[in-house]
Amino acid sequence: MLDGMKYANAGMIQMSMKQDIITNNLANATTTGYRRETAYISSFSDVLDKKMGFIPGKGGRAEFNGYMEVGGGLEMEGGMRQDTVTGFSQGSLRETGNSFDLALDDNGKGFFTVKIGSDVRYTRNGAFRLAPDGHLVTSEGAQLMGLKGAINVGKASSVEVTPEGVVKADGREIDRLRITQFQNLGAIKKEGTNNFVDNNAGALTLTKGVCVRQGFIEQGNVNAVAEMVELMQVSRAFEANQKMLQTQDQVLRKAANELGKVR
Repeated sequence: MLDGMKYANAGMIQMSMKQDIITNNLANATTTGYRRETAYISSFSDVLDKKMGFIPGKGGRAEFNGYMEVGGGLEMEGGMRQDTVTGFSQGSLRETGNSFDLALDDNGKGFFTVKIGSDVRYTRNGAFRLAPDGHLVTSEGAQLMGLKGAINVGKASSVEVTPEGVVKADGREIDRLRITQFQNLGAIKKEGTNNFVDNNAGALTLTKGVCVRQGFIEQGNVNAVAEMVELMQVSRAFEANQKMLQTQDQVLRKAANELGKVR
């Protein structure tokens, strides 16, 4: 009976956390370059099997990297773990007509490289602006990076960025955008809403195969309708666990009252 209450409580906690992630996706549906997040829930035993390298054993026993399971098993019943995974699919492009707005049209594979102080970050948010010193910067002031360093167009009256990422000021080529791809997207770490940090993900600077759209921005890759449907499903699952917890509580209360009577 107590196990039932434990499972129902664990389910409510997981659904509450998943609801927070979906709500955050909906809140950032119109945020330029936002990458949606998804919550995956797995049992403790599933995670343990994956970490230890589960191999089906003989005679009904499990084998983990050569070590045989003995009495008691390697499972913590009721334990659940939630992992948050970022989706890197391409968002839709919206034309702005602003020459400083840039978008990558590459199925979500590449990132603009920006520099905040001495720290390098990566982003899909191409809503740049011209700083007073001539640098192209993000709304937070991070400088857009080229192959030669921070891109500075000075006081140019016109700025052109070719589909190949070549930056021209008043018709003169000054640099090429430093577009970065990662061998392992799952290893990059999200920082804030739009920036990512390289966590030994195998960063590669592209010198060809780049597709840049000037005068466009990439919208968040959130499907609002799909998120709302999932939000309703999570809400129902939360309510089901809540009712289960209430039922278990009523049964436990009744059992305690009945067993506690002296006959």
